[in-house]
Amino acid sequence: MNRRGSGDAVAAPMPVSGRRDVLVCAVGLLIAGTAHAAEPPWLVYCSNDFPPYCWADPVKGAVGMDVEIVRALLQRARAPYIIEQMAWSRAIVGLEQARCDLLFGMVATPERRRDYHLVGSFRDGEIAFAVRADSVLTFNTLDDLQGLTIGTALRNSYGSDFDRATHFSRDPARNDELSLLKLAAGRVDMVVGDRFALEWKARHLGVADQVRLLPKPLVVSPHYIGLPFNRSDKAARLEAALMALRVEGAIDAIVQRWRETG
Repeated sequence: MNRRGSGDAVAAPMPVSGRRDVLVCAVGLLIAGTAHAAEPPWLVYCSNDFPPYCWADPVKGAVGMDVEIVRALLQRARAPYIIEQMAWSRAIVGLEQARCDLLFGMVATPERRRDYHLVGSFRDGEIAFAVRADSVLTFNTLDDLQGLTIGTALRNSYGSDFDRATHFSRDPARNDELSLLKLAAGRVDMVVGDRFALEWKARHLGVADQVRLLPKPLVVSPHYIGLPFNRSDKAARLEAALMALRVEGAIDAIVQRWRETG
């Protein structure tokens, strides 16, 4: 998935199967006049279980739309890097403790803006509700959720209004797949999550005909790359790389291709 510019010297990633999937990519170290000579690899954390944006392939390692975007950003920033994949809740803790240089795929909250550098956004996601195919439930405002049980994913934010609301119940699961299976089994009334991800996962679980996505989104959520505050130089390099790729249309092209074929 690496997108190589003319003259770039790129070390091939080395996937390691297992719970921690590590890809080592030395990118752009020999570019005359622009390389950061002998720079240690940046440690990049991401989810191992959030298709189609980021997941662990047993052969290729880290794959997905967000993985491809972040690789392109790191290549443009002339940064060598290591990607480590893990459960999202563990990745968040790693960022909190500054054990990594960056974590990608974050939704901005006031607390996260206070605690980290947030680079981006690098793409938008549409948060939506899934219901059973035969359900008469609708969504126009949060008031429509009165008394319902909503399937959520652990440590995920769905916008401040939803996160603070108390007039419905949440049934947190380790991931969206488990929430969708609960929905198909009638154990929750709705599932909330990224629209593209819920559609993708429902197809791969074989329950696409048992659930449907409601048309109105809860919120459109920009996604960011989070860095500890003591990585200001890395944040600045990523911001510059993001601006350059946006001007070129490279990120839009990646997103469009995944939405058409993913």
